[in-house]
Amino acid sequence: MKINITKSTLLEGIQIISAGVSSRTTLPILHNFLLETYKGKLKLVRTDMEMATVHYVNAEIEETGSITIPLKEFADIIKNLPDDKEINLYSDENNKFHIKSGKSKFWVIGTPKSEYPAIPEVEHENSIKLNPLDLQSMIEKTAFSASTQETRYILNGLLWNNTSDKFEIVATDGGRLAIASHEPLAGSKEFKIIIPTKILNEVCRFITIAKPTKDSTIQVSVSSNQVSFVMNETTFISRLIEGNFPNYHQVIPTKKNISFEVFSKELLASTRRSALCSGEFGSVVKYKLEDNTLTVSSNSQNMEFTDEIPVEYNQEIFEAAFNPQYIIDVLKNITSEKVSFSFINSSQPVLVEPVGDTTFKYVIMPVRA
Repeated sequence: MKINITKSTLLEGIQIISAGVSSRTTLPILHNFLLETYKGKLKLVRTDMEMATVHYVNAEIEETGSITIPLKEFADIIKNLPDDKEINLYSDENNKFHIKSGKSKFWVIGTPKSEYPAIPEVEHENSIKLNPLDLQSMIEKTAFSASTQETRYILNGLLWNNTSDKFEIVATDGGRLAIASHEPLAGSKEFKIIIPTKILNEVCRFITIAKPTKDSTIQVSVSSNQVSFVMNETTFISRLIEGNFPNYHQVIPTKKNISFEVFSKELLASTRRSALCSGEFGSVVKYKLEDNTLTVSSNSQNMEFTDEIPVEYNQEIFEAAFNPQYIIDVLKNITSEKVSFSFINSSQPVLVEPVGDTTFKYVIMPVRA
């Protein structure tokens, strides 16, 4: 293989494939990535056996071929090459991969493509197209509620539930729930799948890099055990999580015995301050409603905090306590000026909704103060 390429083009490709996949592995080959010429372009591939990223970049191809090389070492070399010089890459018969830019020369030992895990073919029979910015918003405003505990693997992903009525993305860790709703996906079949949070975060990161317009699309294809996302010259592929996602509909409060609205930024700032005093273990923030005032408070062995926020509330005194981080995560992802809290009672889950925006709902379990 022998190619010529610009530093900026190559660095962008490395950036796209470098994150997301796990560096924790007992297989040395997974520290490598695959470079391969393909139809006049350079194909970059990275996998950790759970997910894979495939990206194509423009390059001058003098000789076709393929090789896998250590990603970290290669990335460090490319970053430190001159910005204004073309990069010449070529491999020899001893699997040495040579890197030349101006007077600077490197080589690293690579391995043949045959030793790298095969990437599954993407099936496009069952595919949908979404606006990337809409998808990014739905993921970012729910993914923080997914579990990160390996023992709760089924909750380490986001449920995608597409029915004739609507399309929903749902995340929960057992103590909180986030739901993003979208109109039904035109021309698609009904489906219910669980996609690992890891690949969805990676897709969001890529969308930010790609800077899509309102007319851009991302193609999502689903097969029996995998999902793929294709946008521009980049493809993400991941296994699906098998199992039954909890019945989230039964968790959403249907009654609103007690409710109030508050400015999102004001409550976020107050709750963040309360978290400073809530103690290292079993953090708790207390909300107390009385006489058009929301009192936010917390305490620990050595600290105490109270704050008052004006709200419209004239019912009987009401108190509830929460994990402050759960509240903070919701409020910092809400873009509406005001947010509403609706309770059945102090021991039942609270429903948190952006005022004027019906596309997002959050449910948070209270804790004992």
